[in-house]
Amino acid sequence: MNLGVFLAALAMGTLELSEAGAVAAIYAGAYRSWLPYSIAALGVGLVLLPTFVLGKFLTIFPLHYILIAGAIILTYFGYRLLRSARRYFKKRTGSHKEKEGIGVVFVVALTEAFEDALVVLALIPQSYTSTLAGTAISAILVLSLTALLKSQISRIRLPQLKFFLSSLLFSLATLWILEVFVNITDLVVIPLFAVYVIVNYVLIRI
Repeated sequence: MNLGVFLAALAMGTLELSEAGAVAAIYAGAYRSWLPYSIAALGVGLVLLPTFVLGKFLTIFPLHYILIAGAIILTYFGYRLLRSARRYFKKRTGSHKEKEGIGVVFVVALTEAFEDALVVLALIPQSYTSTLAGTAISAILVLSLTALLKSQISRIRLPQLKFFLSSLLFSLATLWILEVFVNITDLVVIPLFAVYVIVNYVLIRI
C-alpha cells in the first residue's frame, strides 16, 4: 500500500464526488424521489469503472480531443441551466423542469467523475491497489455524508443552484479549452468562476 497515493485518491475522490452527491441530494429533495441518486451513481460509474478496468490503456486516447468534446457538452448544459434560472427570476415557468433536472444531475456526475478520473489515471501507474482503495473509500464516505446531511442539503433552492452550477460548468469548459492550448494550473478555475458569476448575474437581470 502506497500511503501517499492512497491519500491523494481519497482526498480527490471525496472532493469531486461530494459535489455530485450534493447536487443529487438537492434534486432528490425537490422532486421527492430517489431517482437523482441513481442518475448520479450511473454518471459516476460510467466514468470511473472503465477508468479502473482499462487503467493505463486509456492514455492512448488523445486527451485534447476529450477535453474539447467535454467543454462543448459543459457549455451546452451551462446554457440550459442559465436559461432555466433566468426564467425563474423573470417569473416564467419552465415546461421541462424535472427532465432538465435529471439531465443536470447526470452531467454534473459525469463532470466530477471525469475530473477525478484524470487524477486516477496519473496515480494508477504508481500504485493501482492504493488508487482503487482510496477512490472506493471516498465513494463510501461521500454516500455516508450525503445520507447524514441530506435534509440540510435539500434546503438549497433549485434556481440558485442552477445559477451557480451554470457558472461552474462555463468555468470548467473554459479551463478545459485553455488546457488544450496552454499549460495552466487548475486554480485558474477560481477567477473564471468569479467572472462567470458576474456575467451570468448580468444576463439574468437583463
